[in-house]
Amino acid sequence: MTSDWARFGVEPGWSFTIPHRVRWSECDPFRHAGHRAYFEWFEEARNRYLEAVGLAPLSPDTPGPVIAETSIRYHRPLVYADEILVTARTVRLGRTSFEMEYAVWHDGLCALGRAALILVVNATGEKTPLPPELRKRILARDPAAGEAVIAGVVAAHEHGRSGWR
Repeated sequence: MTSDWARFGVEPGWSFTIPHRVRWSECDPFRHAGHRAYFEWFEEARNRYLEAVGLAPLSPDTPGPVIAETSIRYHRPLVYADEILVTARTVRLGRTSFEMEYAVWHDGLCALGRAALILVVNATGEKTPLPPELRKRILARDPAAGEAVIAGVVAAHEHGRSGWR
């Protein structure tokens, strides 16, 4: 953990971060950061994380992530001009899908988000397996994502289900 991470109160287990300053345009009339801003911060962290692990630049013919589900839990409000860190990590890898978590930090945890993503060929909408090299780079950054896959397979077999998500 870097000294910046400690200064913002980032807890262990996060592998990627970007700094941000809450902009006036992201706030409501009471100076609180609006709900939409958090999702935009998560989007930016996700895109930069995926670039860092080597996802090919997006185009109609290359696979890209599509959000299947997303959620957020707010812990504390942020206001105009707050300096924040936005963190990202992969918490589960499937065959064609993966799950990410995001968090916003300013004197501790302010919000925690999650997204289930599916890798899709944009031109056709067809799901496609995560490329082995991408999977390898994600696991190098977030080894716990591989543990979630193993746990999911064991749980599926214990409940009489098989296959990957």
